[in-house]
Amino acid sequence: MSYDDLNLQEEQFTQLRTVGLDNYLFLNNDTNYELKQHYVENFKNKFDEKRFRESYNSKREYCEKRGIEYKFYVIPDKSVVCKDYLPITPKNLKRNYYSIQDLVPDFIDILDASDYYKSDSHINYKGAIKYSAEMMHDIRPQVSSQKYLEAIKENVIHRRVRVDGDLCKFKNPREDQKEIVDRYDYPFLEYSNQYEYSDNPFVMPEEFAKVGIRDSFYMRNRFSLTDMDCLLFRSSAANRYMDVLNVFFKSIFAYWDHWNFNTDLIEWYQPNVIIELRPERFLENMKYEIID
Repeated sequence: MSYDDLNLQEEQFTQLRTVGLDNYLFLNNDTNYELKQHYVENFKNKFDEKRFRESYNSKREYCEKRGIEYKFYVIPDKSVVCKDYLPITPKNLKRNYYSIQDLVPDFIDILDASDYYKSDSHINYKGAIKYSAEMMHDIRPQVSSQKYLEAIKENVIHRRVRVDGDLCKFKNPREDQKEIVDRYDYPFLEYSNQYEYSDNPFVMPEEFAKVGIRDSFYMRNRFSLTDMDCLLFRSSAANRYMDVLNVFFKSIFAYWDHWNFNTDLIEWYQPNVIIELRPERFLENMKYEIID
């Protein structure tokens, strides 16, 4: 069966989803067309490699002039890593990422299906720990990613929580839908940073404290592995990374930027490192900012 053979129905979920093998849920027909951009032959991808490179280089040059390290990371899509659980037989895998893999890493080789929850479109906490260790090694390669992984596990604590998967939410929940939700909402082992602290209250300027309805977050760690401050341009995918990355960075300011490389924020915060952490599917509709 191919993608085009699926008889997909628009059900009352907050995000459209397709049920795959072993009850894996996949994001379907979102505004970034995750399944279509990877698996439909005649789907015309909008991603522009040339404009991406121009935008990337302008941001990197802007940062270099100010003594800031600039990093861009792509988080592989669930439908790519977990393709064996799709309800179709994939013919050819297409990835916008292939055209820029010489420029930005995605660390897909260290990920597998267990790094994604069945009920969620994002990488899970276990996957985020592995991915974060690779990011740390990329930023400071004097230490191996395995050593960073060991340091992370020594410096985080875990707790049992229920994962509210974004692919298992109903717009108007009914009692007869409870069984579906319960099928996916299991107690999972989650992680948080043991050494996060806030003994010196941090006041964000009002213009940077929120983007629309999205709050900014500030984290500090007196026992961090480095003395660097990080500005993280993020989406919801970054939520499972921040506690882990705070093992590495002295502080993190996480800002939901909607592809807005906010130079006013950069000039105010003056980070040592800027990270753009992007789910792969978002490349389809990215903004190609040129920063002077």
